[in-house]
Amino acid sequence: MRFKDKVTIVTGSARGLGRAIARGFAAEGAQVIILDKSEEEANKTAKEIESEGGRAVALKVDATQGQEVIDAVAKIAKEWGRIDILINNIGWNECVPFLETDEDLWRLSLDINLLVPLRFCRAVLPHMVKQKYGRVVNIASIAGRQPRPLAVAYSAAKAGVIAITRSLAVAMAPYNIRVNCVAPALIETELLRTQASREYLQPILDQTALRRLCQPEEVAAAVLFLASDEASYVVGESLHVDGGNCML
Repeated sequence: MRFKDKVTIVTGSARGLGRAIARGFAAEGAQVIILDKSEEEANKTAKEIESEGGRAVALKVDATQGQEVIDAVAKIAKEWGRIDILINNIGWNECVPFLETDEDLWRLSLDINLLVPLRFCRAVLPHMVKQKYGRVVNIASIAGRQPRPLAVAYSAAKAGVIAITRSLAVAMAPYNIRVNCVAPALIETELLRTQASREYLQPILDQTALRRLCQPEEVAAAVLFLASDEASYVVGESLHVDGGNCML
């Protein structure tokens, strides 16, 4: 097992992509901590993992509240004595024409998609530095590299996640901490189904070589690879999981 006994935090992992990532780590021996603002769904996912023979604990956290993030990370470090892997998965988007947006929407998108991973990195990295070991995988998006006229603030935030990844990769490398990110295309989740119109989806699918949506498990596989020793010489990279979208 690639992650036997590794204490692994997966943010926003009660459902969707985060759930698939959490299940993937648990299946490979990790002790998974499911951080999510939905306590009921987080507990449900933890129980599901345990029923499959894995180890998971759910912890309720509102990641937009800095002190809650600090307290949650401190609790995890105290309980397990270390934090080996951090997966910054929390993200959110609302598809709205730019001229219909306002500062409230911009601030919300930047907070959830950019400041939240910064908060978790700031809280977790001191523990990794102390133990001279750590793996961080941030979830960015191909929207951070391509135009998204119906998601301008989201695109800006995801471009920021890629920049954070590269800068932290250099800063943390001397401490045996590898920082990378995965940049997926559209992932077939409940969130996408409820928030993205066909008008938004079709042009992106038309530009995808595989002509289909990405599945959560396909992104999870890339995340597990970057966190594993198989990627021991991969630092500061943004791995596209996009069905060939960015090359067309």
